[in-house]
Order: sequence, then C-alpha cells, then structure tokens
Amino acid sequence: MTLSHLFLVIMIASLFSFGGLGSLPVLESQLSANGVTPDAVVLPSLAVGNISPGPNGLYLIAASYFIGGITGSLVACAAVVVPPFLVVAVERARQRLIHLVRFRAMLRSLALAVVALLVVTDWSLVKHAATGPLAITVMVAGTLMLLFRAPPLVGVLAAVAVGVRW
Repeated sequence: MTLSHLFLVIMIASLFSFGGLGSLPVLESQLSANGVTPDAVVLPSLAVGNISPGPNGLYLIAASYFIGGITGSLVACAAVVVPPFLVVAVERARQRLIHLVRFRAMLRSLALAVVALLVVTDWSLVKHAATGPLAITVMVAGTLMLLFRAPPLVGVLAAVAVGVRW
C-alpha cells in the first residue's frame, strides 16, 4: 500500500468515527478492500494502542506502523490530525439544519448504523481472540467488569492473578 493511499485510509477511518474504537469498522473494511489482512494488523495495533498513554484512537498510528513502518506512522499522525479541523464546518452546518425533522432522523439512522458496524467488528475480534476456554473466560470476565463498572484496579489484579496462575 502506498503512503498516499495509507494516508487516505487512516483519514477516512478517523473522519468517520466518533472517537476511541469508532474507527475500527471503517479501518477493517478499508484494509480488506486494499488487500491487507485486517486481523494481522488490527489486533496487535489495538494491544499497542491500549497499553500506550493517550486517546484510544491512537491505535490507528500503530496500525500504520505495522503497514508502513516509521514513515507509515508519521503519515498516520498527519491523517489523524486533519478530520478535527473539519468539525468546525460540520458543526456550523448542523446548527443550521438541526431544526429540520428529516435531518434529525438522518442523524438517528447514522447512529444506529455506527452501532451495527461496531457489533459486526467486535464479533470478528471476539472470534479471533477466543483461542481457548481460558481466553473466553477472561473475555467474559472483562466484559462483566466493564458492564458493572468495576474499578480498574480490580481488573488489573485479576489479570495478574490469571497470568501468575496460568
């Protein structure tokens, strides 16, 4: 994949997300369309992005590193910065159109489409990460901790206990 194409892929993924992992479905589809195996890039970049300080969406830069090396990560840094500058223009348009019923209906439909994309992408990640009974148990326990808003220290201590035990 050329660097200019990588820039477009990362910018599109960043542009059509709402922050954090919202860009994941777009990134996976863009990588698949360009002949890159998403699973080989996405899972390691999510791991790097989650252990790194900063926003969750920075996994895009790690993914670009796995695709294009240091130059690819620098291109991704530039691509991630562009969409926030477009927010000002989009917000002005939204303020002018929000009173229209059809516009509000379109926004609700768009939100549902994003949720559907996240469900499909998450299922794909779960299928590839669930390598055995222990991995499935850890995923279920982690999901329950998130749902019941367990303190992060509980999750860290549980992970340490599982790592020491197995």
